[in-house]
Amino acid sequence: MTTTAPADVGRADRVAILLILAVGAFGGAFIAGLGIISAVLRLIDPARYPVTLLADIPIEAVPGIVQAHGDSIVVNADGLSTGTVWALAGGDFFLALTIGCVTFCFAYVLWRVAQRRPFHRTTQVAALVAGCAIALGSILSQGIGGLGQMMAASDLSAALGDVTSPGFLFAPLPIVLGFAIMALAYVFRAGERLQRDTEGLV
Repeated sequence: MTTTAPADVGRADRVAILLILAVGAFGGAFIAGLGIISAVLRLIDPARYPVTLLADIPIEAVPGIVQAHGDSIVVNADGLSTGTVWALAGGDFFLALTIGCVTFCFAYVLWRVAQRRPFHRTTQVAALVAGCAIALGSILSQGIGGLGQMMAASDLSAALGDVTSPGFLFAPLPIVLGFAIMALAYVFRAGERLQRDTEGLV
C-alpha cells in the first residue's frame, strides 16, 4: 500500500501562496458581500442605484470629427416597475454569488497547493465548481440583469424619448473562461494519476 507523498513546495513559495490566498479571499469575499448588499438595497431604494441603458445619442461634430454619438446613458429613476427592479437586483445578486463561489474554490485550491497536495480529488471538484459557477453565473447575471435593462428602457421610454434602445450587451468571454476552468479539472485528475503511478515505481 502506498501513501500520497506531498509535492515539493519551497518555504518561500508556500508563504507567497498563503499571502495570495489571504488577499484574494478577502478581496473576493468583500466584493461579493458588497454585491449582495447592493442587490438588497436596490430593492429597498431603487432610485439610489443607477441603471445603464443602451442609447444612440448624436453628438454635434466638431472640426476633425466626422461623426460622433453616445452609446449608453446612466439613469437614476424612481419610476421603474417592480419587475424591473427585481430583475436588476437579480443580476447583481447572481454576479455577487458567482464571485463568492469562485473565490472560495480558488482559495481552496491554493490552500491545497500550500499544503503540498495540489493533485487531489477535492481540487478537481473545486475546479469543476468554479468553472460551472463562472459559466452559469455569467449567463444568469448577464441574462437577468440584461432583461432588467431592457425593461427599464421600456419603463423610461416616455421620459427619455427615442434616445434609448431596448437591448443590452452580452459578454461571452466569461462563459468560455468557465469551460476552460472546467477542463482544468481534468488536468488535476491526470496529475493525480501521474503522481500515484510515480509513487508506485519508487
